[in-house]
Amino acid sequence: MSKDVADTVRAYEVPTIAVNDTARLAPWAHMLYACDYTWWMHHANWALKFRGLKVTIDDSVPFPAVLCLRTHRDNTIGNPLVSGLETDSEYIRTGNNSGYQAVSIAIHAGATRILLCGFDMAGGHWFGSHPPGLTDADPNVHRNLFIPEFEKLAKILPAGVEIINCTPGSALQCFPMGNLEEELRRASIGNSTTAS
Repeated sequence: MSKDVADTVRAYEVPTIAVNDTARLAPWAHMLYACDYTWWMHHANWALKFRGLKVTIDDSVPFPAVLCLRTHRDNTIGNPLVSGLETDSEYIRTGNNSGYQAVSIAIHAGATRILLCGFDMAGGHWFGSHPPGLTDADPNVHRNLFIPEFEKLAKILPAGVEIINCTPGSALQCFPMGNLEEELRRASIGNSTTAS
């Protein structure tokens, strides 16, 4: 992810979900999505000033301005359900990562074409390491947890929903790859949402 990518998306005025710190690059986005309590607590000073919708799935986030979506729980262990796509739009599955959850939100919001930006799934963040107080994920988490969940999702997308990965060099190969500007030109005449 980069400011150039965010600026390109902005120029086409498509509905956009900024995931976690990417809202710093896209403060104009329609939604800021971050699932973790610790992320919200650590970044509240700027994240709560975000003008669009602010959304999480962590009901312990104490800020009234942050909308909390619901997850069904696995009755055997009490954790949120991970794999798949909820048929009830009031709920989402976690996919073990915020990007997956943002894609689920876009689908429930009615997007038929979803463009992924900054989904390289190669480890690390565009901004470097998290600051003290937040934990960086294990370098293998993308390969071992995130990509397998997206691969499962790719097989069960609702009819008429298309996800295009516009992240050059991405390790996430279960969706068609596309050139961002070309896909955005197509999006300007259709119904697309960009998750970044």
